[in-house]
Amino acid sequence: MKKILLILSSSFSFMNAQLNYAGEINPLVMTRTSDQSQINLPFRLLSLDVGYTMGAIDIKTVSSVEHRYDKSESVYDLREVYLAYYPDWGEVKIGKQIHAWGAADGNNPTDNLNPYDYYHFFQPGTGRKIGTMSMATKLYFGNYQIEGVFIPKYKTNRMPFGEKDFPLVIVEEPKIDYPVDDELEFGIRIQTTVGESDFGLSIFSGNDRTPSVLTITPTIDNSGQRRIIPQLGYRTTTVWGLDFVTFAGDFTVRGEGAIFKTRTPLLKLNLFKIPDNLYEFHQEVVYSQYVLQVEYTTEADIIISAQFIGSNVMKENYDWYHSLSRELVDFPVGEFHAGMGTPFALFAEKAILINSSTVFMDDRLEIKGTAMVNLDETGYMISTSLGYSPWINWKFEMGLLHFIGDKNDVENAFTLMEDFSHLRVGMFYNF
Repeated sequence: MKKILLILSSSFSFMNAQLNYAGEINPLVMTRTSDQSQINLPFRLLSLDVGYTMGAIDIKTVSSVEHRYDKSESVYDLREVYLAYYPDWGEVKIGKQIHAWGAADGNNPTDNLNPYDYYHFFQPGTGRKIGTMSMATKLYFGNYQIEGVFIPKYKTNRMPFGEKDFPLVIVEEPKIDYPVDDELEFGIRIQTTVGESDFGLSIFSGNDRTPSVLTITPTIDNSGQRRIIPQLGYRTTTVWGLDFVTFAGDFTVRGEGAIFKTRTPLLKLNLFKIPDNLYEFHQEVVYSQYVLQVEYTTEADIIISAQFIGSNVMKENYDWYHSLSRELVDFPVGEFHAGMGTPFALFAEKAILINSSTVFMDDRLEIKGTAMVNLDETGYMISTSLGYSPWINWKFEMGLLHFIGDKNDVENAFTLMEDFSHLRVGMFYNF
């Protein structure tokens, strides 16, 4: 009898399960404004979200088909697939996931759980992130939420190596001589509400998403010239973060800041195989990144958002020493580059980012605009788009992305991106 009741109960639960899906087809073309040539980079032609709900259990997948015109090839990407359980006391998620921490829109120094996909650098929200295998648990205690995330398998940023149409990358993929030894990463975040304000505190321990120089081997080439051959690996980094959302009259104020402590990991070198000319580079750097955002909606339903984005190196310690003798040597130290944090820190140490959007004609016509100004040196980014929806679920969009740099500074990030300025024409079909 008990077996019959169990079978009937399972059958009833299965009959009450729900399958839901949503997707988007988005063919587009990007044409360079300088010479009207086509920019050939992969884009997401198809995006599909599928969920299966049975009581307090969800199975969710987020996938896409990435296409590029120059090679006429399409690649399927299972971006997320995880099991979620929602008991009364919180939630548990296990599988390949994209996490979202922080309070600001798009630029989140406190959100370092997932690597970034630089092919989709200008996508909003989670569109620019890469899913990782992880377990996330969230507990509810009154006005408090405590979230823990464990990531057993380390993953790096996806960079467009060798892509002539994307200027800010290395010509070829570098060799990694020192892979990450301890791949386990974890983070804890506590959120609470005080009055009408939300606050969050977080800590994350992991590894940089981009490589750094860990050792070098000076050599003499055939012409008698001295050459320095770098060996790359990944620093370990701990991040302490604070974020908040509050209201001041008709304004919404969001902010977050993070302090990063990054250091060179202990290299496990074989004493019997260390070359005589190997030198190790030890770094210990403390730096910060922060975002302050103010939003306002006008009486004409124009949404305006302004962000002040900044970063600062607070403390630097560098040492070069010979691997065998451990003797300190006086080698030059290059400019520090953060291996973790918000991607927009690539462009400027301090910048203002302004976004605006509005709709007309019963939401059928949408206009968006974005402007970024580098406050340290010459650099501007301007983006605008016009979208029109003639029928339900259909939208046609035209957009312009334009960079202005410093003609006298070829290393300026905005100068390098000038050739990436383009006109974008696309179509959206949602289902």
